[in-house]
Amino acid sequence: MGRRFFTVREANELIPFLSSRLRELRMLHQNLRVWGALNPTSDEIALAGGMPAPRRYVDLLVTLQGLVEEICSEGCQIKDFESGLIDFPTIWEGREVFLCWKLGEPEVGHWHEIEAGFAGRQSLECEPEA
Repeated sequence: MGRRFFTVREANELIPFLSSRLRELRMLHQNLRVWGALNPTSDEIALAGGMPAPRRYVDLLVTLQGLVEEICSEGCQIKDFESGLIDFPTIWEGREVFLCWKLGEPEVGHWHEIEAGFAGRQSLECEPEA
């Protein structure tokens, strides 16, 4: 399958799906950080059947990976778990740029040059409909 390019409308249609998945991702990520801070002893590793991490930690990793794959399979790009930042590739004036959305925003309202990243976000009012 080729690379997907979004219109603003297509990106906005994904917001309910993305909002739900990103909230779940943030929760999983926070849980993983807590679990990751725990360093098991060699006795605990032996009791866990030789696994250096508790089974729950591994399960959280697998779930997180599945959510990331589910989101990315739509063609958008996760830029930051914590803030819920998503980029959508689009073509504008013959070049590729990103539509940019952040969890909590009601709709896609920004875009940026690929190299500029979040710091270079501009209002869509500065750009015609992709």
